Parts: sequence; structure tokens; C-alpha cells
Amino acid sequence: MTVNPDASNGRSTISLFGLDGQYVKILVDGIPIISDNGLGNNIDISQLNIDDVERIEIVEGSMGVLYGDNAVAGVINIITKRGLKDNGWELQLSIQEETVGNEFEFFDKGRHIQNVRATNQVNEKLAYSVGASRNDFAGFYNGFKGKNYVNIEDGIVVNDSLRGTEWNPKEQITVSGDVDLNLGKHNLFYKLQYFNENLDIYNRTVNGRYENGVLNPTAVDENYKTDRWVNNLNVSGPLHGATNYNFSFSYQTQKRNYKEYVYNILEEQTQSVETDTVSQSSEVWYSKVFVNNIVPKSDFFNLQLGYEFTNQKGFDAIATGNYSNNVVENTITNYELFGITEFQPFKKLSINPGVRFTNSSQFNNHIIWSLSSTYNFTEKIKLKAVVGSAYRAPNFEELFYYFVDSNHNVRGNPDLQPEDGISVFVNLKNNYKIAKEGFLNQKFTFFYMDLKDAIASITSEDEDGSILFTQDNIDYSKRLGFNLENSFIYKNWNVGLGATYLGITNAINESLDNPSNYMWSLNLQATLAYNIDKWNTTISSQLKHTGKTQGVFTDTDGELFIGETDAFTWLNASIRTDITPRINATLGARNLLDVVNINTKSSAGAHTASTSSSRLIGNGRSYFLKLSYNLNF
Repeated sequence: MTVNPDASNGRSTISLFGLDGQYVKILVDGIPIISDNGLGNNIDISQLNIDDVERIEIVEGSMGVLYGDNAVAGVINIITKRGLKDNGWELQLSIQEETVGNEFEFFDKGRHIQNVRATNQVNEKLAYSVGASRNDFAGFYNGFKGKNYVNIEDGIVVNDSLRGTEWNPKEQITVSGDVDLNLGKHNLFYKLQYFNENLDIYNRTVNGRYENGVLNPTAVDENYKTDRWVNNLNVSGPLHGATNYNFSFSYQTQKRNYKEYVYNILEEQTQSVETDTVSQSSEVWYSKVFVNNIVPKSDFFNLQLGYEFTNQKGFDAIATGNYSNNVVENTITNYELFGITEFQPFKKLSINPGVRFTNSSQFNNHIIWSLSSTYNFTEKIKLKAVVGSAYRAPNFEELFYYFVDSNHNVRGNPDLQPEDGISVFVNLKNNYKIAKEGFLNQKFTFFYMDLKDAIASITSEDEDGSILFTQDNIDYSKRLGFNLENSFIYKNWNVGLGATYLGITNAINESLDNPSNYMWSLNLQATLAYNIDKWNTTISSQLKHTGKTQGVFTDTDGELFIGETDAFTWLNASIRTDITPRINATLGARNLLDVVNINTKSSAGAHTASTSSSRLIGNGRSYFLKLSYNLNF
């Protein structure tokens, strides 16, 4: 797993096994999250409120039968906090101040986070909570001079391209409330959330203008404001005897407003607004129901059945091209049925075949399948194998992009079909007990992933015979690898050590003579934690080494090429201590090895020369202090 930050738009997405965020499905309490032009995939994880998270569940491999489209590389399910152990109130307050590299000021530089949450466990049946958080990221300057910078020499504006920031600033506000209600054996959980994000983009080109003989430099800046409402409802409980049901319903809306304005640098205020319009809008209705343990009395056979319904409606003016006269509004409706069976021929072995049928208003009907099996050699040694399929639906830009003028003819392809992915995962787990207070958990995994009909740019002809740049299902990509995880717990020590040997091969067109050799990379991860009981203190560190990786990239001319990125290592460390029974502090450092840029390069081909570029992935070594206050009464 790798976090991929983008300095231009401030988004951070998750990739798994070298597949980017479009192939990873992210859920909150089992319900997919709305994004800029999708549902559940390509999610900006910087928009998630970490203080609201109880735990995170990760499922690896193609999980289309259980989770539908875009679950090609895996699924991440974020479980939020619910209720308290005992009746009463809990008030949680926290503030966090963090440097961005070596940059910090209390209001103008660095990162500043505030969070508040109040929970009331009324009785054993009813709990509710309300909370709010603010995450203010002032941007990463990295040598740039900020919003109010202008270089004036001898009464003339000199454009040295130093205005603005390397990483654009943004402010995020999240407000939420939830109710957790137990009605006998049935549970009802409702969550309402509002999210607001303001992203500023400062133009590095300054216009030197004179008004009434006075120099009045201005710049044309941009602002994106996102407003999102989420309504999630989950009801679960017994249907009959040991047969259980789980029902989820969600209504989500998102609007992103785009504003282009003229900023007066010397007066430090907006001079005029050129554009102020809604550039993106999404409305999603979602429902999912599954019933499991349908045949509870059988020791040999069991069954789980369910359906999933999704209706997405919206548009994205930016994704469909700045030069498009007609903004495309599209609606996609999916009706899906799925079932998973369990056969247990004897106590140690279980076999689970599954299938999902999808009827889509946009794409051809899809059948997704899976087959898993578990064999328990002993209570501690377990072998599991999973073979499954999933697909990634084309995004809004791939379907409807339109950029046509006298010099350009670039269009999306509304006839695109989803990409198909198949994965094989085999893992062996073993648990050891060492002495009286020691435990060692080991897991070895082999995996293989095959992605077919991947979407790529092609050159074609339009209806007038002109050259047309568009999209089609022609690519393929494969991943092969091995993973070893070790977790060792002894007294106050907690140590984790893992390694992944991952091979990736990509081709831009399967019909061409592309090299099919895998590019192999060694990825290492390690965690170390030590508890000092008498001081109520925990010292911890995390290391992640990402080896060289291969991928398909886009050059400055918009052409695709197969390239590789250099290896890099990320190291974090922190100390957490209880100052009083109600106040604790965490002091830490991120990116201790001071990684900022990594190189991406392509190999020379028959018609192309080798090229290299630098990609910004971090903002240098940063330090943070977080203070938390918990009051229970």
C-alpha cells in the first residue's frame, strides 16, 4: 500500500499492488464514499477525519462479488466510532500543530488541526454523538514566496515565477452527528455528515498594470470550494433464528464551485471575479442488503444472498474539458444481485464459491465470480486461497472529455467498457506462543493480478477524417509477488517486520511488441513500539521502503509512456504520554529522512528518447505536537 499525494490539487489517494486509487474501493461503515466523479474509488484520503475512526479493515485482491465495481486491487473499510462502554458522557478535545518541512507560523504556515467530539451513552440501548473538526493546511512554500509576493524592479514587474506555493493551501471543515440505537436484537445506526473544503491556487504569473500612473500588479487566481452532505443508515439483526440480515441505505450529494478572480497583490484583496460557477455536482442514491447464514442447521452447506443498487447523477465541467460548450450530465444506474455459498465437506476444510450479476444503464451486463477455500491444519496454522474477479468502471473524464478547437481534437469515449481484473491470493498463517508473555504471528502470501481491457489513449479519426485523440480498452497489466509479515509481542515490546517482492509489467497496446518482463521491486516495512508503564508512555516508529516501481505515465505532450520511479524510504517516530489521567500529548516527526522529490524516467524506444522528470511526493521532515483532553462524567 502506498499513499500518492498530488501537489497541484492537494489530493492523496491510495494505491495497492501498484494499482492506483481508481482500482481501490474505500468504504465508511460499509458504504462507498462519494468522490469528485466516482463512488468509492479514487478517494482523497486527506478529506477523512482521522479522529472519528475506530478501526480500519483491509481486504486484498479482486473483491467484486462482495463489493461490486472498482474493487480490483482491494477494499478499505473505515469503521467509525460508536457509543461508549458505560452510561454517561464523554467529551474529547484535541489540537495539533505541525510544521510543513521547516515551515511554521501559527496562522500562515504549517498545518493546524482542531477536533471536538461529544458522546452520550444514554443507556444500553441508545447512544448519540456530535463532532466537528478543522484541518488548516497553509501549503508548502518550498522556496516560493506566497500569495502576496511580487517582484518590482525599477518600477516594472519582473515575473520570476516565485509567487504562490509549491503545494496549494486548503482548509477542511467536517461536522457530523450519529445515533446508535438497539431495539431488542436489532441495531440501527444513522450518521449525518457535512464536509467543506476550500482549495486556493495562486497564479505564478503576475500582470504588471498601471492605473492612473500607479503600478497596480494583479494575478488571476483560482478557488475550488467543495460542499458534501452524507446520510448513511445501517440496520442489522436476526431475520429468523440464526439467519441474519444487514441493510444499508445512503443519500450523498456533492457540489464543487469554481471561482476565477483577479487578485490585487499590493492591496491584498480581490479586485474582480471573472468566473463563479458550479463546476462539479454529484447526487448518489445507494442501497445494499444481504442475508447470511441462510441454512444454519446444515453442517455441510450454507448460503449468503444480497442485492446492491446504485444511482449516480452528475456532471464535471473540468473533467469534460475547459473548452466544452455543453457540460455533460450523466446518470448511471446499477442493479446487482450476488450470492456466496459455503461447502464444508469436513471440519478443517471450507469452500466458498460466489457470483455477482450487474445490470448497468451505462455498460454491458457483467458477471463477477470468486472462489475461496480455507484449510485449518491446526488451530494455529491456516491456509487460505482466493481467486476472484472485479472490474473498474470508466471515470467521467475517460467517458466525456471534450477539448476541440483549431489546434486540438481530444475527446472521451462514451462507448468505453469497464476494465476486467482477476487476482489469485494464497496465504499461510501461523501463530506461536513464546514463553509466557510472548507471541509471534506470521503470514506468507503469494499473489497474482491480471488486468485486461485497461483504458488508454489512442489515435483515431473523427467523422470528418481529422486526427482524433480518444480512449479505448486496449491496455493490459500484470502483478506478481510475495509478501511476508511478522508480528512479535513480548512484554512491553511490539515489533513488526514485513517484506513484499513485487513484479509489475505494463503494456500500452497488447497488439504491439512490448517487453513482457516484470520489473521487480523489494518493499520493506517495519514498526517498533515500547511501552514504559510507570510513565504511561509509548515510544514508536514506523519505516516503509518502497522499491523502484513501473507504471504508465503521461508526458508534457499528453502522450503515454512506460516508465519507472526511483525507490524511496519513509520513516516516522513519535512519543505519546499521559500528562494527567485526562490529558495526553503526542510529540512526533514525519519523514525523518527528508524525502521531497523522486525521479520518474522512461527508457528509450524505437521512436523516443529516454526522459526523466521529478515528482513531488513529500514536504520534507516535519514535526508535530498533539494535545488531547478526555472528560468522562
